[in-house]
Amino acid sequence: MSNKFIPFISVLMTISMIVFVTLQLYWIKELYSALNQDFSNKVYSSLESSALKVSQLEVDKYLNQDFKNFGKNVVDSSDQPTQTYIQQNRDSGNTSTLTFQKSIVENQNFPISQKGDSLILTKLYTDEGILKIKKAPNSSEPLTAQMSKDISNNTYALREFAKLSASNLPIEQRVDMKTLDSVLSKELKLSGLDTKFGFAVMDKKNDVTKIANDIYADQKDKTNYTYPLFTDSKDRTLYTLALVFPRKDYSLAKTNLPMLLGTFMSLLTILGIYIISINYMMRQKKIADVKTDFINNMSHEFKTPLATISVATDSLANDKIATNPEKVKYYSGLIKQENLRMKKQVENILNMSKLERNEVNLFLKETNVRDLIKRTTEAFGLIVAQRHGILTQEFNTDKYIFKIDEFHISNALVNLLDNANKYSPETPNIKVSTRNEGNWYVIEISDKGMGMETENKLKIFEKFFREETGNIHNVKGQGLGLSYVKKIVELHKGVVIVESEKDKGSTFTMKLPMNA
Repeated sequence: MSNKFIPFISVLMTISMIVFVTLQLYWIKELYSALNQDFSNKVYSSLESSALKVSQLEVDKYLNQDFKNFGKNVVDSSDQPTQTYIQQNRDSGNTSTLTFQKSIVENQNFPISQKGDSLILTKLYTDEGILKIKKAPNSSEPLTAQMSKDISNNTYALREFAKLSASNLPIEQRVDMKTLDSVLSKELKLSGLDTKFGFAVMDKKNDVTKIANDIYADQKDKTNYTYPLFTDSKDRTLYTLALVFPRKDYSLAKTNLPMLLGTFMSLLTILGIYIISINYMMRQKKIADVKTDFINNMSHEFKTPLATISVATDSLANDKIATNPEKVKYYSGLIKQENLRMKKQVENILNMSKLERNEVNLFLKETNVRDLIKRTTEAFGLIVAQRHGILTQEFNTDKYIFKIDEFHISNALVNLLDNANKYSPETPNIKVSTRNEGNWYVIEISDKGMGMETENKLKIFEKFFREETGNIHNVKGQGLGLSYVKKIVELHKGVVIVESEKDKGSTFTMKLPMNA
């Protein structure tokens, strides 16, 4: 893939991802709205059933407890001689008005003398009322089964009277907490809502009455679901039954967990693929840019010594220089120096290639590390001296013999010293010091050079990375030296740390375990 297409493709993928995520979020929102509406429908259905049952329980209590056997006596009289009058009128709105009167005639003989004379008395029970029935246009049955039964057994007027009588009582005498809680719990479970709820009975002023549980008192500011509880003779609402669900969202999520989990997993998967893809393309672009930079830099690195060798070779071919031993020695040394320089570049590349393929095998042996550092430092001191710089040593260790790979540790030291020298724009001032920290042998290489920005402290150990000023590389190199150092130290199970401050210098610290 060409680098110039990567930004374009990234933009298209980003736009597509934004559209996809937006649609997914919209779908989740619509799903939540649908689930919330379904929840509300179930709640109101449960409230309606609960209000009806509470009203029925109140009438049953009036007929069977408050006035024991009163209702039974009236119902039992339904088998007595009766006279029934029913009149039905229908208006234009499919509403029928049913006026009825039912009279029960019962003859009783009362003895009035010992001769057997008796007085015949007639008892008359009357049950009357008006029913308004709204039925479907195509329905032919004017009365429901329950209404017909109530009229036939004389309980309609009795139930209406019970409701009227109870309307004058305070709410705590009409319904109790335990009964209301039981009815609501049963109706909610039948509707498929098995979650914690709070309930309360509200008066006409929408104030909470004594019939309210603790959950409602704590959660009353949340969404309330209300339904009329009791009505008067003119169907005006006397009280309102209110419900609140403190764990409503959790209940919705729990009930629809598989669907929601699948949605979120698919969304996270797509987002993950997007992030990985974008990251991969950016890395490929970076690698391509780094490779291009590396090739350009290597061309420069080889071009310079080759040009120097070419000039030196041409000079040696000159008869005047060829007959001058000092000139011959100078140009021969120059050729050798530049040749070694190219050799070092090639070795760095080969070593990094081996490290990348995990083909480097360490040859560990007991080594006097202090002597190794001395030799390496003194040899590099000649390079520093050419720039009129200073390279000092400070050894503060009493334990310095342990197993290392001399070749690779020596190369790592040279790379750190070379880095300190290159990034000292003025006269180099480099210090090498050692110390013991427990089982660690610590080597510090400090300089007073240009230092680096804080954001580059973690990047400098990356392959091909080099400190830059704008788009201009300040020093020569391939950006492989510090990456090589880090890998070699890690193969020794050690660590390398850098501390740096811009324009004040840097300190590289190698910690090598002495018991590895």
